[in-house]
Amino acid sequence: MSIWHSAAFALILAVAAVAGCGEARPTATAVPPTATPRPTAEVSSPEMVLVETGSFEMGDEYGVLDARPAHVVSITRSFYVGKYAVTFDEYDRFCDETVGQSRKDDNGWGRGRMPVIHVTWYDAVAYCNWLSEKEGFTPCYSGKGKVTNCDFAANGYRLPTEAEWEYAARGGHDSRGYRYAGSDDPGEVAWFGDNSGDRAHPVGQKQPNELGLYDMSGNLFEWCWDWYAEDYYSLSPASDPQGPLVAPKGPAWELNRVRRGGNWREDSDAIRVVCRSADYASHVGEGGFRLARTE
Repeated sequence: MSIWHSAAFALILAVAAVAGCGEARPTATAVPPTATPRPTAEVSSPEMVLVETGSFEMGDEYGVLDARPAHVVSITRSFYVGKYAVTFDEYDRFCDETVGQSRKDDNGWGRGRMPVIHVTWYDAVAYCNWLSEKEGFTPCYSGKGKVTNCDFAANGYRLPTEAEWEYAARGGHDSRGYRYAGSDDPGEVAWFGDNSGDRAHPVGQKQPNELGLYDMSGNLFEWCWDWYAEDYYSLSPASDPQGPLVAPKGPAWELNRVRRGGNWREDSDAIRVVCRSADYASHVGEGGFRLARTE
């Protein structure tokens, strides 16, 4: 082999060695909201569904205490929400192009159209800003850590508020009042403890809800914007609630953000559209997220 060919082959090997991104380590390191992109090919835009303005009764009087009292909430600005949760296919591109981000462990279940799991709240925020910049939108998030701020007037990608999430899961103004996102039979619309085989499943395999949104009951927990407070419903404003305005006091593991939807391990009662969950923002758990964007 000539010297020129040997040098070229060595260069190819060197490029291949640095092109990938290693698997995630089981740490809970908070990632700054604004990611640093590298030059790359175009990323396909996520499939989004328009959720028009309207009012609905949020929570109920029969479940756990943090879903009480039932109260009427108005959504006064239309917004888009992801047809599916963000997948490994989508998140891996972000990881490969972003300094400081590592691909997430898929539990051996495969990647592609599987919903990404092991995502912290900070990871989700970083992804939203990255995708906004990729598509020429104004990023919603600024600040860092506990003082992360969201500009809801910006046109970039963001996490839904808890109220937006429940409104969309219920079917918006097309809602038929189902207990689960699209049916009163959880087996029709959800992967949960009775049918999941103790694992997550690729997005879009069950029936959608009234708006054409998939997997909003079961399959995986989905991060929302809001700080979590057990008694928030008794204090919530009537229009466009965004959760407590000030972070709860306490150590990092008590600074909880809302999660919704339940996951593949839950029983049928825990994946109802009214059910709330929470975890600390830097927790690397078995959850993911779904995108939103103000119209």
